[in-house]
Amino acid sequence: MNAGENAQFPSVASEAIVVVDLVESTAASNLFGWYAVGRSLMRDLRALITEVGRSRGLQCIKSTGDGYLFTFAHPTAAEMAALNAIESCFELLDLINKRNGKLAEERAINLRFAVHFGEVDVVENDREGPHVSYTFRIEGISRGSLAVALNSIPPEQFPLTNYVLCSEEVTGILNRRCNRWATSSLGLLKLKGFSGWREVFLVLPNSGAVTAAS
Repeated sequence: MNAGENAQFPSVASEAIVVVDLVESTAASNLFGWYAVGRSLMRDLRALITEVGRSRGLQCIKSTGDGYLFTFAHPTAAEMAALNAIESCFELLDLINKRNGKLAEERAINLRFAVHFGEVDVVENDREGPHVSYTFRIEGISRGSLAVALNSIPPEQFPLTNYVLCSEEVTGILNRRCNRWATSSLGLLKLKGFSGWREVFLVLPNSGAVTAAS
């Protein structure tokens, strides 16, 4: 392989990958109109992601149609990107809650997040690779998924909106590096395109905790 062929391959980075979905945004756009409501919901969410991520190592942000894919990196300790990602998700939920209280119901934003950590191909304003696909699989977990999972929580206990899910890798990082968040296993699930059973976790704030590592 010559140098020219090598140059065609993207660089690789270890990043925290976040997929966020606007719950029922398509239904809202169809009912109230894309230009009247749908477009403003997406723009508001993009602006808030940029706001909370700017100081936390936000690397890219790309529309997925009903939400966004965005990633975080840390210059000296790669795992810290996962902490920044989780912190950003919960700050976004807080900002969205405040925002929704000031607007009409049809303009409310409700979110669901999935967070994973791994190597990605760095593409301008985008990220590629199996770890990205894995994050999308986590985001797609629903109450129906739990019906065929092993050792799962009762499906009715799974939240419908405004929650954060994470992979085993992110749970390990949280356990090692801080006590600001608690994780609760959803059970062992089969994720399309990935072999074996995968454990996925719900992330919850650990009230009164302080950062254990930085």
